[in-house]
Amino acid sequence: MWPHRLLPSSARRLVTVACALSFIQAIASDPGGALSTLAPQHEPPVNVVRIQAGAAKLVGGWVSKTGDQFEVTHADDTVEMTFSGPTASSRKGKISGNFDGAVFAGAYEATEGSTTDRGVVRFFRKADGTLEGSWRSLVTGRQGTWTLTRKLR
Repeated sequence: MWPHRLLPSSARRLVTVACALSFIQAIASDPGGALSTLAPQHEPPVNVVRIQAGAAKLVGGWVSKTGDQFEVTHADDTVEMTFSGPTASSRKGKISGNFDGAVFAGAYEATEGSTTDRGVVRFFRKADGTLEGSWRSLVTGRQGTWTLTRKLR
């Protein structure tokens, strides 16, 4: 008969060793198929279309319905937007993020007077070419929307 105080830890070790040996034996006997059912199957999605160099299509001037001015530049995969409100004392800032051809997602930092704000933005490119989006402050919790159209040259 086993001493009672050794039984739980000894049994646990024995079960662990037995499981490890069984696993090793399964791999050794059928290396191609032992884990093939556990490995994720990577098949390309059927209905996904990626647009290459999408950020280049955003470059230039944009304006919101409230008169905020946006200037978009990009380098590699990063898109940068500078923005300012319609008056000299309005909010000004910079947005930095990524654009995949349909969605621009990024973070902003803005100042209005002596107050600094930081938050997140997300824009969707609509079929008519406008950018429809929302912003949310991580400092104050405020949020809002922007609809941007290309500036006429």
